[in-house]
Amino acid sequence: MESPIKQAYIDYQEKLQALAQTIKAQVRENASLKAVQTALKITASMYYQRLKYPQNIPEQEIGALTKLVQNDTIAQLYKETIEFGQQLSESIAESLRNTDITVTFLCKKLGIDPSSYHRKQKDPRLWNQAEIERIAQVIETIERL
Repeated sequence: MESPIKQAYIDYQEKLQALAQTIKAQVRENASLKAVQTALKITASMYYQRLKYPQNIPEQEIGALTKLVQNDTIAQLYKETIEFGQQLSESIAESLRNTDITVTFLCKKLGIDPSSYHRKQKDPRLWNQAEIERIAQVIETIERL
């Protein structure tokens, strides 16, 4: 069984991929790359970079894309993605509370600064898979003790 933290991370990543695929499909169907470049004032490589890393797309660009393709599916998926990111942060915090692990202890085990942990909790886009797996591993180990 996957830990709740790993599952929340997987769900978040899947939602990000769904957002990228939806943007790509909507642009292909209702606009063109040139129109996107003009509307967002970005280059083609910047557009493809955003598709590769959809967590880094600014909210104002989501709004501009939604207007460009005249479909609010992108905006809805973006909001859902943010909610899934918040669920990831909540899952981590809840697991720490349930196992009585302090943030300081976890940060020492991860080898990160507590301020970095708090920054990532506020903005879950910053978490990477290795950190999530290590957090889940530490929590699972403590639960078994």
